[in-house]
Amino acid sequence: MDPARVLIGLDAEQHLAVTIDAAPLAIVAAAGSGKTRVLTRRIAHRVATGACRPAHVLALTFTRDAAGELRRRLRQLDLREPITAGTFHGVALGLLRDRALTRHEAPPSVAQDRLRLVREAVTELKLGVDAQVALTELDWARARLVEPVRYPDAVRGERRRTTLPPERFAELYRAYGAVKRSRGVVDFDDLLERCMRAMQDDPTFADVVRWRFRHLYVDEAQDLNPLQHQLLEMWRGGRHDLTLVGDPRQAIYGWNGADPRLLADVEQHYPGITVVHLTSNYRCTEQVVAAGGAALLAGGATDDSVSRLGSGPAIRIHQFATDTDEAAAVAQEVRDAITRRSSVAVLARTNEQLTPIATALADRHVPVRRAGGRRPIDLVLAEAARTMNREQLSAWVDEHGASTDPARRRVAEVADRYLSSAEPIGLRAWVERHDALADVDDTESGPAVELLSFHAAKGREWDTVVVIGVEAGLVPHASAISPAQREEETRLLYVAITRAGRQLVLTHAARRRARVAAPSPWLAAIAETSAGRSSDPDIVTGGRGRRPDPLAALRDWRDGIARVSGMPAAAVCSDRELRRLHDDPPADVVDLAARLGITVEAARRLRPLPVVDHAPDGRTPPASSR
Repeated sequence: MDPARVLIGLDAEQHLAVTIDAAPLAIVAAAGSGKTRVLTRRIAHRVATGACRPAHVLALTFTRDAAGELRRRLRQLDLREPITAGTFHGVALGLLRDRALTRHEAPPSVAQDRLRLVREAVTELKLGVDAQVALTELDWARARLVEPVRYPDAVRGERRRTTLPPERFAELYRAYGAVKRSRGVVDFDDLLERCMRAMQDDPTFADVVRWRFRHLYVDEAQDLNPLQHQLLEMWRGGRHDLTLVGDPRQAIYGWNGADPRLLADVEQHYPGITVVHLTSNYRCTEQVVAAGGAALLAGGATDDSVSRLGSGPAIRIHQFATDTDEAAAVAQEVRDAITRRSSVAVLARTNEQLTPIATALADRHVPVRRAGGRRPIDLVLAEAARTMNREQLSAWVDEHGASTDPARRRVAEVADRYLSSAEPIGLRAWVERHDALADVDDTESGPAVELLSFHAAKGREWDTVVVIGVEAGLVPHASAISPAQREEETRLLYVAITRAGRQLVLTHAARRRARVAAPSPWLAAIAETSAGRSSDPDIVTGGRGRRPDPLAALRDWRDGIARVSGMPAAAVCSDRELRRLHDDPPADVVDLAARLGITVEAARRLRPLPVVDHAPDGRTPPASSR
């Protein structure tokens, strides 16, 4: 692998993050700044320069999809030897299974339906609460390392709202543990705790794990919870080769146990750590970035990111008399956007708000996708993995092997290969280990409007985003009563806003579900920021008499570089920078490099910069740049 090839197309900040020889390192990456790109390029560059070996790399993510995306991108960079990439739970399970095999013990069996187990415990105790509520509280307490006896004080201290009687949490904890033991199963948090306990009790096992995983990378580090952080530190064993990548502005899982302070205050947790900031947003227009920054500022936070995409359409804010009127107008809005072949999403603070939108779209025969961003094949794989044993999975394969649904047919084929392999691991783990679905196209046939909650939208992006219900009680949500909870609500709105690439629409209703509703207290700040920002004046209109595009040659130049480098055109150079290159051509290659935020060597390797028809001062680009 050529180290120089790995660096092609990186801006100055990205180049520094990829190449810096610092450990430990934290990369604070703003929305749209190429976080995953930088993470994979850093791994690939260190492998190419001999700073690390793939066999000793551990890349930790929070979803299987994210781990698969890391592996796919590394393959595209010609990293031939596989790395270990997975979730905390998946990696812990793999280590425990390997240990069990060497000790001739039974590997842990992970519960397939935790909600059913919790429901048994709730019923036995006659708690009178929803099983999902009880499960959420169990997960939160364990993620935060809250002992059962301390739960009541912890809930009061964080002003956490729950219908579970705090004084009965210890009973629930014990009953849930008893149900798991009677079934002979463990849950995900058990895996993390067992892995830590095994390393504490077995120094040889600890040494083997730390020998195997010498180079640690954590994606979305702002989502770490204290339990995961404790396991990470156990795996790290005091060594310095650690890279954390994430964004405190997008920390939105505190309700589930995550602690954003682990990254926000990273210099306190890791004294002497080097922090590199990625501030360039290549996803969103200036208007969208300004709106996101205004939302953060209204909630007491700040944003230093800058759009490199240039100017775009103005942010639109609409008020409707009722949520029914809102749904009808939004349905028309997104139907028009789909007609223009734009990728479109409607985002809401709660899933309940999306129901009338789905109804209005169905009435207008607009296709809808509500899978929470997961690919159809992932949903089918989850269904197959829920079978209780190999015999049931074999029956599932027989049933769906000749299905007319290509996703079911493909998963049945992969599951059949898994059964034939007889490897002593689960279906999901086998699929991950062998990248059995890595070649599946992520796209679905035909355009569709995606309906998601703010939480489910994280990590996604669309050309057009409509954020509905920006009202008090929803944004911020009425359940957010502590300062920390309201800060998280601010970040949640920021995440929703910055999913939009070009067009952002915010809506609110005067009456929702027959109740009076007021605009969100943060909406005025967004409106004020957006008021002074107009659409791009250089957009070329179609039809008779349209004026020629003075940037046409420069756009062709940029598009050619983008095709060769495999990166978005906006990541090469924004429209605003193209105008500057047109109006004030660079003096030389050094000047061009400074303009684009790249190294001089990288600028020399670019396609020749075209000669523009004119510049205000009469200059023409120097020969060294042509």
